[in-house]
Amino acid sequence: MKFRLSAFQGLAQFEVLRDGWFAATGKLSTPLDGLCVPLRSARYVDEVNASPNVAAVITTREIAGALDQRFGVAVSDHPDAAQAAVHAQLAAVRETELRAQPNRIDPSAVIDPDANIARHGVNIGERVWIGPNVTVSPGVTIASDCVLHSGVSLGVTGFNTAILHGRQRILPHMGGVRLERFVELLANCCVARGLSGIDTLIGEETVADNLVYIAHDVTIGRRVQICALVNILGRVIIEDEAYIGPSAVVRNGLRIGRKAKISMGAVVTQDVAADTTVSGNFAMSHERFISHLRSIR
Repeated sequence: MKFRLSAFQGLAQFEVLRDGWFAATGKLSTPLDGLCVPLRSARYVDEVNASPNVAAVITTREIAGALDQRFGVAVSDHPDAAQAAVHAQLAAVRETELRAQPNRIDPSAVIDPDANIARHGVNIGERVWIGPNVTVSPGVTIASDCVLHSGVSLGVTGFNTAILHGRQRILPHMGGVRLERFVELLANCCVARGLSGIDTLIGEETVADNLVYIAHDVTIGRRVQICALVNILGRVIIEDEAYIGPSAVVRNGLRIGRKAKISMGAVVTQDVAADTTVSGNFAMSHERFISHLRSIR
């Protein structure tokens, strides 16, 4: 579905300088085509102009003239708030679409009577096992043979704030959550739905320990191991067979390479290459971390 900037002019309190189509709202790093993005600082003009994903920009009048002619452009004194208003309207459209989608639950699925399954927009495959007090929200797809232990929450709204109608609010999310085959999540894991129309994805045979949080738009590959109390922030990509140690934190937007290992308690602020191990706060190569410990003891 596509939308015109001019359709939101009254709602978002911006002025359209050059009308244009867009397909989704998001940040510059959002992996979607046809994005409408906010731009409040001239330092990012070159990045926006070079992006193949951007179709429309909401910015200030001072910056507008520096933008590529291919973009639809609207101006506002508060570009982030204006874009958030557009996003909220699109999220409302998405919620209406989900309400029209009946659940599809395979008869072989075993669902505890104390589980809370939304009445619409849920897909549950063959031989899925869902324990007590599990919550499955609209927009969630669970492939065959997954196991969800007690208290797991799938499809919660993630933490992403914006000024909406003059007040600080949590920005509504419009994506979903998708679990591939044989995923197993232990007690009280929490997985946020995608923010801008893509799904938070957990790959085949990935397992997560108790009390793990996986934020919006995260993509996790196959056979990843995620230990207890891990916090994976938005838009992180974790490749196949990686290991995330207990209580580790992975900063938003990072890529963790195939078979990489993040040690217990590490705070990861940079991408981690495949087949490497990082440790510490802030995380560095494990060998460098051990060498540093030896130097101060």
